[in-house]
Amino acid sequence: MTDQSLLTEIQYALLEPPDGGASWPSEVWTRDEVIGNLNSNIWAWLRDTHALMTRVELPQLAASLGVVALPADWLATGTCVWRAASGARTPLGPVDRFEGDLALPSWESTAGTPIGYDEFEADTLTLQLIPRPATNGILELLYVARTTAANGAGITLPVPEEFCSGIKYGALSMLLRKVGRLVDPERAAYAEQRYDLTVLLTKILLGGWS
Repeated sequence: MTDQSLLTEIQYALLEPPDGGASWPSEVWTRDEVIGNLNSNIWAWLRDTHALMTRVELPQLAASLGVVALPADWLATGTCVWRAASGARTPLGPVDRFEGDLALPSWESTAGTPIGYDEFEADTLTLQLIPRPATNGILELLYVARTTAANGAGITLPVPEEFCSGIKYGALSMLLRKVGRLVDPERAAYAEQRYDLTVLLTKILLGGWS
């Protein structure tokens, strides 16, 4: 589905003349505002579902003290594996500093083979390996990447058409909560539920029935 097609559906829902999102005669919303909400919900859906993943290998030096610079388009981490120079691979789990202190009280001062990563208390677009690596290695990272932004010019959305309705309802939830003469909390709450249902359905389809 193209961004123009989805913008037209949003216009129908908001009783705006359908023209691919080019104009908003009510002047309650602007074109840039609607497209911005559309992009926010596309990226939120990708982050919430991990439906599309990108793989990258990040060379790490022991001298970096375990601070890893994440890709500029990073939205969320899927899985991490530490690959030592010997080729040995160690899966890493998400931990916070408190958990790191409980498992390895000296992890900040004593180097070793990383067993976890912290992205909660690290600087933006970085994660911390716990403990810091004793030798150089490679971080194999599967992550959710921010896709090319929709711009209303007819580009194909990075979301399978089966789930585009969730993106539409997510955008509607934001737009209907805007303070103004057409604010509608009840419809906004319903739209948010439809977005959440799409996220749940996506996770079920990705994980399989059990």
